[in-house]
Amino acid sequence: MDDLRPEDPRTVGRYTLTARLGAGGMGQVYLGSSPGGRPVAVKLVHAGFAADAEFRRRFKREVEAARRVGGFHTAPVVDADPDADTPWLVTAYVPGPSLATAIAQHGPFPPASARVLGAGLAEALEAVHGAGVVHRDLKPSNVLIAADGPRVIDFGIARAVDASGITTRAGTPGFMAPELITDGASTPACDVFALGAVLAFAVGVRPFGEGPSEALTYRVVHREPDLGGVPEPLGPLVAACLAKDPAARPAPSDLLGALTLGGDAGAWLPPPVQEMVTRFPTAHPPAPAPTPTRHLPPPQTAPPAQTAPPAPQAVRIDGRITPAAIALTAAVLYSLIWLAIFLLGAGLALGGTSSDRDSVATLIGVVVAIVGAVNCLRAIPRAVWQAIALARPVTFEIGPGGLSLRHGGRRVYYGWHEIGRVVLRRIDDKKKRALCVSLTPGSAQPDYLSPRTPLCYTEPDTGWVVIAPLIRLRTSRREMEKIVARYAGPRWGGHA
Repeated sequence: MDDLRPEDPRTVGRYTLTARLGAGGMGQVYLGSSPGGRPVAVKLVHAGFAADAEFRRRFKREVEAARRVGGFHTAPVVDADPDADTPWLVTAYVPGPSLATAIAQHGPFPPASARVLGAGLAEALEAVHGAGVVHRDLKPSNVLIAADGPRVIDFGIARAVDASGITTRAGTPGFMAPELITDGASTPACDVFALGAVLAFAVGVRPFGEGPSEALTYRVVHREPDLGGVPEPLGPLVAACLAKDPAARPAPSDLLGALTLGGDAGAWLPPPVQEMVTRFPTAHPPAPAPTPTRHLPPPQTAPPAQTAPPAPQAVRIDGRITPAAIALTAAVLYSLIWLAIFLLGAGLALGGTSSDRDSVATLIGVVVAIVGAVNCLRAIPRAVWQAIALARPVTFEIGPGGLSLRHGGRRVYYGWHEIGRVVLRRIDDKKKRALCVSLTPGSAQPDYLSPRTPLCYTEPDTGWVVIAPLIRLRTSRREMEKIVARYAGPRWGGHA
């Protein structure tokens, strides 16, 4: 939860806004309060969607349907204005983090917690489908974690996004059913598929792996899920949910019966997540009312100038000098070794005589000198680039607009609209952990790994963009997780 920025509205409809809760693909979400003082979540639609007539028409229809959804495990829609200059939607406020954030900060859920989570999601889908709505985008960031069970949000709204001209397909790769990818068929079975993927995610398993959206959608359609890490008895239930044939997937009522059989929905969360939920604010404290004072004569001196509160700054992380110094030392030694080999070969070539024996030595010297010269010339640019990198160390910044990296006089910037997913994953044969992103279609991919691009490069085999190994930045893994989860929102994918 962040303070409002100077450019943020203070009221939407009859609701007073008090803080920022986060941002998603459809818009910005605020914490607000109703006229009666009840905390609510207010979502303002992005300007691009607001200008789309087809989005407005579908949004209005889907909001009307979503208002009919009840149940204990949904965040009900309480108000909306699809015809406003900037359309908005108000839902009940759930004081808790998303499942994506909870997993990112505290790791996978134990089987008992995952069972209660799955039962809550199944009950939520019963309510959603019973109102004639299909969610279409059930994923970890659309599941909020509360002390008394999970809550599903944004049900049905993905259909309005799908109808707009802004995007070609609603949904999230890895959680979209294969029939939704191939022919756009939207049925309740699509949500059951997503429930299985979310349940696997909760226990630390990605059934279709990691990678760019194209790779994930291909695996969903053409490959069987890898459920080796899903503990019993959840494995068969998740496998049934992820069946390629929609007719073979169980109904939410069947899942609910299997997940609640012998289950205990008491203190369902792991202790670290329970503590996290307990600390989560139930409302943003309002500004204190001014204390009544006597009316005194105005002072003769001019009042101090009023300044607007500063906008939240991006988080800056400086790079470590040691890795760059080691790389420069290695590059210089490598160049000197090949220079010595060149000089040795040149000495042999120039020191020979006309005898046959010396002619052979001269030929060997020429070959050695050529090899030494070629490799020395190839090594010198690497040493030069490492020297530049040492003189201009790494600076990484992440903020509301996106993330950027400065290295060796080069700056690479990606806005959040260009990033489909951001994760911490192992590179270099899993020896190092690095911050990586997958870019949205149409975004410019950086070059492959080379002396000029030792950071922020594209892996040719996977398509991931490696921003920087954590060893190159002055931060810990846990601190980086918290920072990225805060700014990346639903794009944060945890570990891969």
